[in-house]
Parts: sequence; structure tokens; C-alpha cells
Amino acid sequence: MSDTNLHLNNKIAKEEGFKQNIVTDYPRVSLNKNEITFPDDKRGGFVIPYPNTSSENNLFYTLDGEQYNYTHKKIYIHQLIHYNIQGITTDDKNIIGELIIEHHTLSRPEKIFTCYFLKTKPMLLKDENEIDKILSMPEKEADNLDVDLNAVLPKQENCIIYEDKGNKVFVFTTPILINTASKEKIVNNFSFTTDLFAISPKQEGFSIRNKSLLIEGMESDNATVVVSGNNISNRDAEEIYIDCNPTGVSEEEVNMYNVPINSKMASESQESDYMKTTVNFGLFMLTALISYIIVPLFYKNAVIDTSTILFNIDTVKRFDRIRSSDILIGIAVLIIIASLFGAGTSKTDMYSTTAAMFVYVFYILSVGLILLKKTQSTFMTTRYKNNDITSDYESEEGKNISAFNLDDIGDTLMLALKFMFLRSENLSAFTAGMFVVTVISLTLSLVGVISRSQFGTILGSSALPMLAIVNTIMLIKIKHDASKK
Repeated sequence: MSDTNLHLNNKIAKEEGFKQNIVTDYPRVSLNKNEITFPDDKRGGFVIPYPNTSSENNLFYTLDGEQYNYTHKKIYIHQLIHYNIQGITTDDKNIIGELIIEHHTLSRPEKIFTCYFLKTKPMLLKDENEIDKILSMPEKEADNLDVDLNAVLPKQENCIIYEDKGNKVFVFTTPILINTASKEKIVNNFSFTTDLFAISPKQEGFSIRNKSLLIEGMESDNATVVVSGNNISNRDAEEIYIDCNPTGVSEEEVNMYNVPINSKMASESQESDYMKTTVNFGLFMLTALISYIIVPLFYKNAVIDTSTILFNIDTVKRFDRIRSSDILIGIAVLIIIASLFGAGTSKTDMYSTTAAMFVYVFYILSVGLILLKKTQSTFMTTRYKNNDITSDYESEEGKNISAFNLDDIGDTLMLALKFMFLRSENLSAFTAGMFVVTVISLTLSLVGVISRSQFGTILGSSALPMLAIVNTIMLIKIKHDASKK
């Protein structure tokens, strides 16, 4: 039997729809980039697991006074599949795609597939909504994306329900607006067919009745139900909503966006903001603690003691070396901050921008702490060949330090590079450390604790900290050996 157009203006279908009620609730969920299936040959659709990580259900379907609850499992995105909705997809050529959400329930074997049309405009649209963000996940560096579909699903005018393969298909008729980039991905890569269900009912009758429903324009052994918008709602529909009216947007587009106030989504947003504030405060306190404990230890061994050992007699050169080290450290931190901030602004990457702020705060706290420590004689004293050598900033040499000794800065840079990369003992220790990290990460990857991409991320991100740890240990060892001679 060939596919048949589905109609909204059938009296029997509408009467049956009055007995049914649909409530949806798709709160914030984290999606994993590594689980995406992204076809490029138009032989399939975009697929990503859509797990329910809470105890709440997501789809509430009331039939003959009895409610059935479902949870979402997967998201599919295709080109337009239901091209046969009379007066909607048959007429509107701007509807180019379809979002499908698969639902399961433990109490019944059947699944429910909810279908939402995806629509674009002839003009260039750049703003991203949740659907656009999902489709752009493969292009982003982040491994996860928090998605709240409640924020993008419009108020529906109708929903056509039919049954196929023992499952129910809900086709919502009010489309979701997507941007131009998403349109290109859908049209150029995804298929317009699916094996999840047929695009019109093939089975005898609809499961809610034992007899067939005769629908105008359809075969007598087909059945659909049309649920009106009054019986379709979001779980928080009883809350207050404000319709957004952006300048230059048509009424048709405005109806696609609803912003809830005092709703569950708003509550979740407040909880998320509170959590972010708590985490940021915790990071600040951790940064302060690390600065107070580790930074002075590192600075004394890497800068003060090394400079004193190299220039244990020439006090002027010793102070020049300390000043040169301070300048090089400042330049290195500035490059790191600029790189992170640049990456964050160019790619709208919140994590890179946050990391840049974290490094900035860490550096400011560290500089203040080191300046305070330099006023303490014990911090500026190094034991060399059983003698204590103190670098006193109140001395004549300390008060007349060269502000910018270019020759010594170059010598300091070359000495640091040779020590880190050309000293065989340091290279051996670094190689051994990275080997241990590689073995541990590879083991975790093989047993499924981490993914392959996470394995690469761990390996790449551990190189710089490992280099810093190894060289710090070697500096402490050299200082310790020198103090005993």
C-alpha cells in the first residue's frame, strides 16, 4: 500500500483526539559527543543517545482516562520524513528536516516516537538554538553538551497520532526554527527515510479501538488521531509564560519560542547558576591554597636557590638573574592567558575563557605572595657548601637592580631550555613519567572507563604538568647536592 497524506480536518480523528492528552518534559541533559552517528552519504540520520539521568518521566500520554509514562532514549535528525501532512509539509517548502525522539517505558513493550518538524528561512540565520547546538557538536572541541529541549519546543497546534510496527508515532505540526548552517548539514548529509516507522499507518485500525477509523482521504483500514493544541502541553504549562517578540521576526517565528517564568526550567536554571557560583568559589579557594603552599616552594627552588648557586659570589648578577626569571615567568603566563582567552572568544568556548581567568587570578595571587616572601630573610637564604647565603633586597646591590637586562634575560632563557630539554637526566625522568601515564590511561581505555578521545586528551594535557614536575624535582635535587658539598 502506498503512503497516504495525513489530514488535520477529519471529524472522527479530531473527536478521538479529544479523549487523549499529551504532556512533554525534556529538561537539561548532557549529551556525549563520542556517541554521535553523523552520516555523510544520505544513507542514514543523525543519531545520539538521549539518556534520562533523573527519576522523572519525559512523556505523559493519557488515553481513555489512563496515563502512560515514558522516558526518552535517543534523538534522531533526518531530512523531512513526513512530507505527507496535508496543508503543512505538503505546502511549506521551508520545512526541510525532522527531529525524532524515541521513548520507552518499562510497563509496556511499545515505543513512542515524537516527531518535530525543522524549518528554516530563505534568508541567512546565524543564531543557535538547542537543535543547532546538537548538530554542531562534531565541530566543537567540548566532549559534552548540556541540552534543554524544553527551551526550544514551540507550543503545538495539533499532533497526529498513528501506529506502526506496534509502536505509536506522534507527529507535531508546529515546526522548530533552525539556522542556515543546520539546514545545510541536514540537506547535504542526512536521509529522508527511516526504518523506525512508516510515514502513515499501515496496520488495521488504531490500537485504542478494535475497529478501523474511516478517515477522509485515506484507506478504510488506516487510522489516525488528531490531538488539538488544547490537549498538548509542557509539564510546566500551568506556569506563566512570556512570548518573545524580537525585532524583525515574523509572528509565525515568534510562536516558535516560549520563555517560562517560575517554571521547572527556571528553577533548574537557578540551581545551575548556584552550582556554578559554588564551583567558582571553590576553585578560587583552591587557587589561593595552592598559591600559598606550592608557589613559594617552587619559586624558591627554581629561582632563588638556583640563582644563588650559580652566582654565589657575584651579588649583582644574582639579583639580575632573579629579575630575569621574574620577567620570563610573567611573559610565559601572559602568553598562556592570551591564548586561552583568544580561543574562548573566537570559538565561544566558555571553558577556555574560564581557564584564562583562573590562570590570571592564580598569577596575581602568586605575584603578591612572592613579593611578600621576598621581604623574609629565611626565604631569600640558600645553603651552599655548608654556608648560608642571603640575598637582601635592602642591601646596596638589591636597591640598584637593573630593571631590564636583555643580555641576562636571553642567557636565562637559553639556560632554562637546555635544562628542560637537553639534560639527559631530566629527559629520562620525563619519558618514564609519560610512560606511566600512557600505560594507566591505555588500561582505562581498554577496560572502557574512558573513551579513546579522552585517552588522547589525558595524554596530551599531562605532558606540560609532567615536564614542570620533573624539572622542579631535578632543581631540588641539584640544590640539595650543592648544599652538601
